[in-house]
Amino acid sequence: MTAGLELAFEPGSGTFALHDQPWRDQVADLHATLREEVGAVVRRGVPGPGQKGAVETTVLALGSSGAVTAAVACFRAWLNRDKSRTLTVAWIDDSGAEQRLEVTGDNIDQASFQALTEALGSRFGGDSR
Repeated sequence: MTAGLELAFEPGSGTFALHDQPWRDQVADLHATLREEVGAVVRRGVPGPGQKGAVETTVLALGSSGAVTAAVACFRAWLNRDKSRTLTVAWIDDSGAEQRLEVTGDNIDQASFQALTEALGSRFGGDSR
């Protein structure tokens, strides 16, 4: 098993501004669900390219292929509640390259998270589909 595997994710909305309280409540709900179902969810400040200061990133620590499956189920359920929601997920693949997946609530289907579940599931020596 790979220790310390992390998944960075950024929720977005086509309806709300990022600082609107209803949007912040929706994001807090996603974080709470992920904490309950998967485990550690942390927010980190990461310097943006060419920027002063940090861009806040939310990171989910995954410890098993079951955690990958649970995270994907949480992401799907959250996106399905509002078709204007988006989610950008990033992870480091086996070769050390960053991979990104962008999914929107209005086009989510069974295959939307397939690349993520396969890539991360293989990191734990199994298939998490």
